[in-house]
Amino acid sequence: MAYKFEGSSTSGTFGWFFQRVTGIILFVQVIIHFYISHNTWDSGHDWNTIIQRLSNPYMRVFYLVFVSLGLYHGLNGAWAVIRDYHMSAGKRKIVFGLIVAFGIFLGALGFFTMLTLPANQ
Repeated sequence: MAYKFEGSSTSGTFGWFFQRVTGIILFVQVIIHFYISHNTWDSGHDWNTIIQRLSNPYMRVFYLVFVSLGLYHGLNGAWAVIRDYHMSAGKRKIVFGLIVAFGIFLGALGFFTMLTLPANQ
């Protein structure tokens, strides 16, 4: 009889799968970001050029997705490494809480920065 994996809410399957999905999406976004921002020296290294680029709502969405997926990918990867260490349940909850708080802080900072940039200079 063949084994069929049913999965569960504690199996970690979603985190494992979404880590791979975000990695692929981030890889594509990094290539696009490097092409847009670093193709030539003048393409993204002064304030006016950056503001002009980010006045496009599609670019803002692109970078908001970039920040969101990058945060998830990085913090989920950090949590995966930390889970490998044998800690008490209390310490694990504290570390997980710190990671979540750090992620919320950085996410809010990224969103606030992206959404409050001036429309045009």
